[in-house]
Amino acid sequence: MHWEQRFRSRAAQQEGLLAIHQLDEVDASTTHWHRAARNGRWDLWSPRVLHLRGTPVTDAARALARVHDAGPLAALHAGTALAWLGMPGFTLRTILVARPREVRAPAPALGVLHRLRDLRPHHVIVVRGVPTETALRAIWAEAERYATPRLHEVGLERIGRLLDEAHRRKLVTWAGLHEMVGDIQRRGRSGTVLMRELAAARPPGSSPTESRNEERLERILDEAGARPLLRQVVVGGHEPIGRADHRDPDLPLVVEVNSLLYHTAPSDRAADELRYRRMNETGFTVVVVWEDDLWGQPAAVVRTIAEGRRRARAGEAIVLHTPSCPWPDDDSPSLWVPPRLAG
Repeated sequence: MHWEQRFRSRAAQQEGLLAIHQLDEVDASTTHWHRAARNGRWDLWSPRVLHLRGTPVTDAARALARVHDAGPLAALHAGTALAWLGMPGFTLRTILVARPREVRAPAPALGVLHRLRDLRPHHVIVVRGVPTETALRAIWAEAERYATPRLHEVGLERIGRLLDEAHRRKLVTWAGLHEMVGDIQRRGRSGTVLMRELAAARPPGSSPTESRNEERLERILDEAGARPLLRQVVVGGHEPIGRADHRDPDLPLVVEVNSLLYHTAPSDRAADELRYRRMNETGFTVVVVWEDDLWGQPAAVVRTIAEGRRRARAGEAIVLHTPSCPWPDDDSPSLWVPPRLAG
């Protein structure tokens, strides 16, 4: 395939854009990059971002261009991330991006860059094709504005409302809030006092949805005579991956509960699979219980968890799903539930 066709193929997947740090991925060189910048078919939006001429300039293109311009591992930051996640009161008028402080790359020509010493892989998700901070990480960035004692009470009110709105929109969980407070406060991050106080008023499991699904799964296992699971356990090696919905107390087995509403878009699936792969890499077998099965096919839930326990006991770090999994059965690293387990 000609080099420009490879450029076009990649750009078609990302709003007509190509970043200079992606040249190795398309088997091209800076020579090809400069040819594209001069041939009249591409616009050079910055020294590090090309845009295929004629491709619509959407909000997604503007946001993704600024992420690409900031270099590898960059993401939408703070209020911009919250705007991209659909939170009211935030806009894309000025696009803020962040990247880890250790990334050595030129200052971007697009967007406003923040270099963070604690931007970790699990703080970034992909939403509608654009890497962005999670709602919790972005809200923490907003909380830093109220870190001084003089602004503490104002911050409690404003960031508290922001957390509650994100929770209503199912962008955060109180378990995740407590996990992030425990993680970031150890690193001395600004805003810790404020977020710790807000977390104390929002204990894990106190939201109806979190509590209802956890109680339902526990009741299903109890009625089937199966061993219980532990709730809300942080898993991972030296770098914690995150808080799992449930974990087996004796086996390297994690059980996650997914809803069809928030885990079916391609970007959601990509984020989930990255999380499951990281769990597998640290030795965990992962069982994904889909919410429709939790309430409609409890026997299938019991059998899938039993199969997961068998695989974990055998040392098989793989992923199993209950029958309602909506993801297509393709070359995904996930292991689909065998037909004999369905029902």
